[in-house]
Amino acid sequence: MQSVLFSLGNFALHSYGVCMALGILCAYAALLKLGRRSGLDPDRLGNLVVLLVFSGLAGARLFYVVEHWDWYRKDPLSVLRVWEGGLMFYGSVVVAGAVLAAWCAAFRRPALQMLDLFAAVVPIGQAFGRVGCFLNGCCYGRASSGPLAVTYPHGSIPWQEQLSAGVIGGTAARSCPVFPVQLFEAAGCALLGAALVALHAKLFSRTRQGSGGGKAPERGLVFAGWLAGYGVLRFAMEGLRADERAHPFGGPLTISQTIGVACLILAAALCAAAARRRKVV
Repeated sequence: MQSVLFSLGNFALHSYGVCMALGILCAYAALLKLGRRSGLDPDRLGNLVVLLVFSGLAGARLFYVVEHWDWYRKDPLSVLRVWEGGLMFYGSVVVAGAVLAAWCAAFRRPALQMLDLFAAVVPIGQAFGRVGCFLNGCCYGRASSGPLAVTYPHGSIPWQEQLSAGVIGGTAARSCPVFPVQLFEAAGCALLGAALVALHAKLFSRTRQGSGGGKAPERGLVFAGWLAGYGVLRFAMEGLRADERAHPFGGPLTISQTIGVACLILAAALCAAAARRRKVV
């Protein structure tokens, strides 16, 4: 764990913020490459990315704070310290998705085309973000005695929560070993991103060659792939996490697992719609 990379006076460079910035930059580079193939104006696309980044961060922070309000109500000002970690990805999807829908309506762009484009590169940013979570100590995993288990230092988030739960004493130098679940999810996101970028390039090539008579029956498939892939990945990873998780309906599923199930249902609907468009064509 290395929450702060270096500090100079009152300034501290947090690893979480650095990883987020790297993720955004890498995802943006991939987005521009795919966007050019789709005939999108790079300047307009860049302006949209800035809009989505800020709206996504706001949504991610809002959802995370709501889910962990018992922690933040002790220090309400900590809600503003985003660079210290604490973002819920699905929150960014909801808010940024609404902004993207409004942008598509304003500029008369097909919503599914834009969703496919962003879905292909979002996992790249997610992978970097989860590495940031690992370095920050948030979103940590359950106790483990396996060879991949890690421990966190005195004062870290896992250490504090294990202390509060009575698992360790106040003199403990490190937390009990836990799963590096953040790195598991980072690896999964990286693989998913590579697969979706390749799928987007393949489907775009088929459309350019005249598949579907210009009606683009494949639209929505990359987005469906992201919904299904990340929905399954996140559902599984939730079962390995030990940080406090909210169960909105009083059942066994967390908020993220509930959204993951909804993502799978939506992915199935998008695939069914694409199949119907192919029959019509």
